[in-house]
Amino acid sequence: MTATAHALVGGAIAASVKDPALGITLSAATHPFLDMIPHWDFGWGWKKKNKVTLFLQALFDLVLGFTLAYLLFGQNISFWYFTACVFASEVWDIMEAPYWFLNWRFPPFSWIYNVQSRMQGKLKLPWGILTQVAAVVIIVLIFKGF
Repeated sequence: MTATAHALVGGAIAASVKDPALGITLSAATHPFLDMIPHWDFGWGWKKKNKVTLFLQALFDLVLGFTLAYLLFGQNISFWYFTACVFASEVWDIMEAPYWFLNWRFPPFSWIYNVQSRMQGKLKLPWGILTQVAAVVIIVLIFKGF
């Protein structure tokens, strides 16, 4: 999933779950389950991309996700709790960055890369974006019920 999708889920959890320990844990736990859903992602084909291009795409995705999540969910809750949930929802991908950008091919980065690459459900555009939208909407609706 894109960082934007993960951030929206983390933001929805922060807005819905008042207990920070539970909210941050849930935010981190949603990541692998979302990644199993067939989707499109900026990181695909990363080996063929220029590192600057890949970095700028990833940065854009992170900033867009945080901004949208904040506008939709973060304005009436603690900024620090909101940020922690969004970070937790994206930490799997953030931990993979040294493997991509710095060629750190040793644990824990190699482990994270291997786990992440095995669990990814891939789907080309435009369907890969539509599955993300559907997944995020469903999860947001589930957490709105809390």
